[in-house]
Amino acid sequence: FNFIKGDIYVTDSSKTKGHTAGVTGVAFHPLVKDVCWTTGLDGSIRQWDVSGRARTEFKKVVCTKVVGKCKDEKGRRTQVVSNLSVHPNGRKVCVGTACGSIQIWNCFGSVSSSRPLGAVYAAHGSSGGGNKLPVTFVAFSGNGERIASRSEGDDTVRIWDASRMEKGTGSFGRKFGGRGKEVEHPPSLLLAICKGLPAFNESANCAFGPDGRMLCAGTSIDPRAGRSGGSSNACGKVKFYQLPAEEKRSKVNKEGGSKSSSKNKSTVVLDPIEEVDVAPNASVLGVQWHPKLNQIALGTSNGIIQVLYDPNLSTKGALIPTSKSVRQSDGLSDLLRSRAPTGSAAFLGSSNSNIIVPNALPLFREEPRVTRKTRER
Repeated sequence: FNFIKGDIYVTDSSKTKGHTAGVTGVAFHPLVKDVCWTTGLDGSIRQWDVSGRARTEFKKVVCTKVVGKCKDEKGRRTQVVSNLSVHPNGRKVCVGTACGSIQIWNCFGSVSSSRPLGAVYAAHGSSGGGNKLPVTFVAFSGNGERIASRSEGDDTVRIWDASRMEKGTGSFGRKFGGRGKEVEHPPSLLLAICKGLPAFNESANCAFGPDGRMLCAGTSIDPRAGRSGGSSNACGKVKFYQLPAEEKRSKVNKEGGSKSSSKNKSTVVLDPIEEVDVAPNASVLGVQWHPKLNQIALGTSNGIIQVLYDPNLSTKGALIPTSKSVRQSDGLSDLLRSRAPTGSAAFLGSSNSNIIVPNALPLFREEPRVTRKTRER
């Protein structure tokens, strides 16, 4: 399928038939295979119908609905620089923007939304110049209760409470200590911070485990380290983190009795529980943890794709070719093969013999019969 491009001279992205800038993320509906969403640098989130029955122009699919137009905390249009993550029920999507915000949009139904269901601004703080760090990757957990975000400007992966983000207000983006200071998020919203994950490219991501209690992410190395003249022993790694357990949600009393317990909480800073060296002198660009196979596929900057698996916990996938080992020959088989007559099945099955195709030699080839018609030609 080819998707149509929008009119770049129309300022309102909801009035165009497609994206007017580069596409940064694509995701299919987890339950309906004919529906997908895209997001791009024009700040719009669009829904497409790839069933073949949608409206087309010049043999290109036209956008069926504009889910939303992302804006910053001041209402100005911003770019979507991250991927697109879909909730497991297929009714919400999550994106990261260039202004440093994480936004959740409702994609259910045929009506477009003017505001997101929830948003967190300055999710990864600010840089030295006071600019917000862009959010380059977001992902829902397996049950949709948590969101993991990553930015190329810092070395952390942050875990957020998705339901708290939707029920929250703009107070989550308030600043403490005046302008130019870091933004402090409440621990009920920012659940954990996984540190020690340098990222020097926009494609750096992370992945939740099948049960949502583990998280893995790859690290990047500085490509200029090897050019300094000395020997570089840097290695791209995959780090694993044990996330805090999810708390059972209880009904909040009108008097606010449950708020006292949340004040004593603090955001957990996590260190990796396991590190695996996978790419010498290369960076880990992306990881993907399969929920059913329980295997991790990762790609590195040197063009190699690797698969990590456990012989006891993983199923199928990489276990199928690795389980087929070379058959070991015993003494009796070697003795029978040595005494086998030439041309027998045992002789041809040996590794040192060559299989000769019948009538392959010129001596045994049968020339075509010469008839009267062929002579006349």
